[in-house]
Amino acid sequence: MSGKRYAKAQVSGNGMVAAAHPLAALAGIDALREGGNAMDACLVMASVTSVVLPHMCGLGGDAFFIYYDAGTKTVTALNGSGTPGDNSTLEFFAGTGPILPQDGIFSVAVPGAPLAFEMAALKFGTFGLRKCFEVGAKVAERGFVVSAGFSRAIAAEKAKLSKFEESSRVFLPGGEPPRPGTLLRQVDMANTLRAFGEGGAEYMYEGPFAEKFYEMNEKMEGTFTGGEFKRHFRNPLDLYEPIQTSYRGYTVLQTAPVSQGFIVLEELNMLETLDMAALSPSGPEAVHFMVEAKKIAFADRNAHAGDPEVTGFDVGRFISKEYAMAAAKTIDRERAASYAGSVPTGGDTTSFVAWDAKGNCCSFIHSIAFAFGSGIMVPGTGVLLNNRAGRSFVLEPEHPNCLAPFKRPMHTLNCYMVLEGGVPFIVGGTPGGDGQPQWNMQMLSLMLDHGMGPQDACDFPRWTSSPGTDVIGLGKPYELRLESRFPEATLKDLASMGHAVKTVGPWAGGGGAQIIMKDFATGALIGGSDRRVGGMVLGY
Repeated sequence: MSGKRYAKAQVSGNGMVAAAHPLAALAGIDALREGGNAMDACLVMASVTSVVLPHMCGLGGDAFFIYYDAGTKTVTALNGSGTPGDNSTLEFFAGTGPILPQDGIFSVAVPGAPLAFEMAALKFGTFGLRKCFEVGAKVAERGFVVSAGFSRAIAAEKAKLSKFEESSRVFLPGGEPPRPGTLLRQVDMANTLRAFGEGGAEYMYEGPFAEKFYEMNEKMEGTFTGGEFKRHFRNPLDLYEPIQTSYRGYTVLQTAPVSQGFIVLEELNMLETLDMAALSPSGPEAVHFMVEAKKIAFADRNAHAGDPEVTGFDVGRFISKEYAMAAAKTIDRERAASYAGSVPTGGDTTSFVAWDAKGNCCSFIHSIAFAFGSGIMVPGTGVLLNNRAGRSFVLEPEHPNCLAPFKRPMHTLNCYMVLEGGVPFIVGGTPGGDGQPQWNMQMLSLMLDHGMGPQDACDFPRWTSSPGTDVIGLGKPYELRLESRFPEATLKDLASMGHAVKTVGPWAGGGGAQIIMKDFATGALIGGSDRRVGGMVLGY
């Protein structure tokens, strides 16, 4: 590919990282320069983002990744998510409302991230947990400067945080969010990160952290009975070969269910039935077809997907070329269709990518679900707990994603990797709940159909179609939100096709994509970091 396509991108000949916060990117590139590999860099970035983006991720959440091992030429994925409390049954929640609580103890699932981090370090890393998480511990101990965006995020969730004494103490000192420019120190979190680095996942699932969690759960009369954390730890997560499809001669890999990564593959298969390269990516024809493909894929996820270990959900049908061809034929090229579903809220997650000089590369994502997760902080730990159970399970009996003990909810987190000739060409991902499969589809099409580099793909005007999958908005009407940088003619034509068009700010389309691409002609790594968040891409 021509280097002219990468005028906006960062280019490196050795290693590269991209993350949604400068301190995380700096820590990641330092890890590579110290001799660590791509997984070491990702674990270091995980430790730092847990501190500087605590409303998005941390030890109380989940983590997924796709990793390419250049030595063995193999690709491995992992889904790190957990189950609700063992008393989480339909009978327990009967009469409480149509959906689970979206915050508090009833919204929490067992955090999958600690075990995922440990397995990643043992299987692929060279630094070990202690070294990786000491980096984050030092940032938490010394403090970091509160940005305007982080202060706004706290203010937006003030009502939720105010419900819980420990969370309020940390994030609402004096009853108000810390002002931009002030220093936020998190001593409890520093201690927990060090204890996790020293004691590993056992500390979190069978040690002092678990003890503090269950003591809190008892006081809050939660549904956890005492064995959930230990069971999760004693049954290691499955490392598996990612699911995949072909697209224009490339192989696109995704995380498997309970991840909703299959939506991206299903969407791409439908796009492949159309000559996307012949259409303007900002024109109404391309946007309309992609939105309609999104609707079909999301409707399939909402109707059929559930934890495969419990329901036997077979994703193969939905990512087959035959299914895509039949589905694409149902798309009206001139009119918008309506499908039942839910309106997504803004999921808070962060993703990052790393590529080392030996050719190892990784797409990594972790999250506590909604902003500040459940709102609950385990006392004395600095760790916010996720609200994945509340956000994701439905309360519809017999539905494949219906709430049940011992069952993982369907998940928004997903990672992708693109291979060319069997070796990595692109690693990428973005946070953003139900926006993830939509924005990843858009950026993959920009890069694979239109030859854009990572930064150009990150910068391109973005659209988001709702509803998605979050239970909080079930039954609300569809809406298509487009950044104001789309041509006025495109907005008018989409509206005339029947889309409920809403224009948002020029960079308010959501997401925080991080992407690294390999230029096979030169051997250079080319990176992009989404300017919608305050991150960066760094190489050496």
